[in-house]
Amino acid sequence: MFSYKNQRLLLVLTLFLSTVFLYGCNGGTSSSGVTESSMRFEIRDITTKAPLDNVNVMISGPDPQSDNGPVSILRQLKTDSRGKVTASDLPPDRRYTVTLSKEGYQNPPAGANVQPQFIPDIHDGVVVEQGKTYDIIGYLIRADSPATGTIKGYVKNRVTGEPITNATVFTSPQNNFASIIDTTDKPSKPGYYELSNVPSGNNTLNASIPGVTAAMNYQVTVPGNGTIEYDILVDPGNGTINGNILAAANETLAPGVYIVQVLRNGTDVVASLQKSVDNITTASTDFSVANVPVIMTGSTSSYTVKITSDSGHMINPAGGISGVVLRQSGQTVQVSPITMQSEKGTILVTLYHAPIDLTQNLTHVSEATMSTMAPQATVSVDGAIIESMFVNEGPTRFYRYRLNNVPVGKRAIRVNFPGHGIVSSGDGANVNAVKDSEVSYLFTLSESSGT
Repeated sequence: MFSYKNQRLLLVLTLFLSTVFLYGCNGGTSSSGVTESSMRFEIRDITTKAPLDNVNVMISGPDPQSDNGPVSILRQLKTDSRGKVTASDLPPDRRYTVTLSKEGYQNPPAGANVQPQFIPDIHDGVVVEQGKTYDIIGYLIRADSPATGTIKGYVKNRVTGEPITNATVFTSPQNNFASIIDTTDKPSKPGYYELSNVPSGNNTLNASIPGVTAAMNYQVTVPGNGTIEYDILVDPGNGTINGNILAAANETLAPGVYIVQVLRNGTDVVASLQKSVDNITTASTDFSVANVPVIMTGSTSSYTVKITSDSGHMINPAGGISGVVLRQSGQTVQVSPITMQSEKGTILVTLYHAPIDLTQNLTHVSEATMSTMAPQATVSVDGAIIESMFVNEGPTRFYRYRLNNVPVGKRAIRVNFPGHGIVSSGDGANVNAVKDSEVSYLFTLSESSGT
């Protein structure tokens, strides 16, 4: 028979064993109620990215500099055929250090622009939190394998910063390494290139773009087992845009300076020139704009050619020629003529028939005859076909004509009134129309000389 004392002891032992059993079933809850943590590892070859089996994974801690006390935690595990292993039941709130080792392999070099040995980077250790699981990828490199790295970046137009999608980027071959080649015609990442397994150290990086430039080369230092980003900026070269400034039908170009501008995407002026017109009879003149930057393949930009008149008297209603593209250095593009149209105004011309000067030998025409001839007389201006109409006579000796659609600007007036001319004074026999307005001029008719 059990005594009462023995019964109490048996009850205590039963409760203790139940507690241990429950702790084990809870998968990492300590007797103090703290949930422990885990680390799941996947170890790979840094060059081939293949999984590595039989890698020794050692977890030690805490850091001697920590305040966690003298407790030393040590886990030594080996990866399986998939390169994976899990360390469970790690007391939390401690800093752990992880080291890897495998025969024939070593840790990859460390430094700037180099891929870290662990992802996430835990080379300074990792502090685990209660109840959390940490997924860590680790890398080793073959001891007899030469270190390689990656060069990646974009090929861009130096002037516009836009990506170039028809470039070929490659390394120069060296030692036992062949040339590594990539192109930039990637729809999801226009202008992007990436060269992997490039030998570490100094390398010659080359880029070529058909029709723009021969192969350009750059010296790039590649970190072993790391990545360096290197954008290649290409001078696009220049071309020329030729064209013609053309007066609208029944007009000539107003004298003055015409400014030809080449605008990228309709806003940014990339090239321009000035073209002078001195003769009122000029109906057209050619222009040639040089040093226009090439728009490289992959760019959505284009050029617009616009023309303005310094006097403001002529405009291009169409707003210029758009959609102009230069694709090759040295290329010349001929654009369609750009038609300039005059701004228009109205002029009221009054012709005054002065009384005859009896002291001069002149043939006098009676006012009755003048009144008969006045409606048949014509008034015009140089360099334009306008609408001219006789308005009225009144008072006597004053004959009025309205000139419609007169180009804005200073132009000479022509009067065809049989037997008479215009007596010039002041500004001469000239008129100056004002846009969308009517201005008046008075001229005196002169008698013809007698015989």
